[in-house]
Amino acid sequence: MKILTTICDEHLATLKKYLKNQEVQCMNNADDEFISSAEILLFFHWQDAKKILPKMKNVKMIQSITSGVDYVDTSPISKDAILCSNSGANAMGVAEHALALILASLKKIVYRDREMRRGKFPQSLESRLLTGKKIAIIGFGHVGQNLAKILSCFNTKIYAINRSGEYSGDIALEFIGTLKDVDYILSQTDIVVLSIPLTDETKGLINMHRLKKMKKNAILVNVARGKIIVEKDLYYFLRENHNFVAAIDTWWHYSKDFKQDYPFEKLDNVILSPHCAGSYEGWFDEAIKYASENIMLFVKGEKPENIVISQRG
Repeated sequence: MKILTTICDEHLATLKKYLKNQEVQCMNNADDEFISSAEILLFFHWQDAKKILPKMKNVKMIQSITSGVDYVDTSPISKDAILCSNSGANAMGVAEHALALILASLKKIVYRDREMRRGKFPQSLESRLLTGKKIAIIGFGHVGQNLAKILSCFNTKIYAINRSGEYSGDIALEFIGTLKDVDYILSQTDIVVLSIPLTDETKGLINMHRLKKMKKNAILVNVARGKIIVEKDLYYFLRENHNFVAAIDTWWHYSKDFKQDYPFEKLDNVILSPHCAGSYEGWFDEAIKYASENIMLFVKGEKPENIVISQRG
């Protein structure tokens, strides 16, 4: 099967290794005939994919390297093609980063570091234990389940939210529900982790109304997407509630410099992380392997995972 990819650097060799016996070409080197007849497009940057898609007259599958595809403009996608995300490819890395943000918040690591650099020694400031805490994981998919497995070492009680409200795995849960149960778990838990995809349903899920339902000293961790939280509401809530902590890896606005609509960097009860949870040693090769395995399901005539848009006949 002919596979066109926007990956044209040293990772192309790795991709060809995983897509064994398939015709794989980089978009920069492929001729018009190959591009027109290619059945699969594997992309990393959507702007590259968007440029080449109009020339792909036979495309049936579009596979992303990234886990999230909420940024993808789906208008150029043919009704005969499916779009697949790479959800789960970097799940353990993101879960570990969420744990790091939780511990940094509980142990006041950033604050203590900042104070010591100012010549102070805040030894008597009490931290908090993770052991025994009630933790809400909103988005109990690959990331959420990996995080829950890690947290089991701390004897935590997990309250989970997913689409179905059902779970049959081996992770012990205190509660499992759907988005209609969000208000309940926010009021019951000490730590809330957002690991849910950004959709029309989840955009603005955490607003002022829901922030006020959380415990006064709760910790909110976002490793999902910035727009799941209402930016203005979170800023003003944090400004007025100094014992509440937000640890954020995903933001509302992206550019060369860090600048949001509100000055979160001036708040002491915010831990800032530059959307780096999914970037770790070997992550790109791991993502290529994961995406390639999904492509091979399609090649074999099987249903691939993580279908975001299905064929529309």
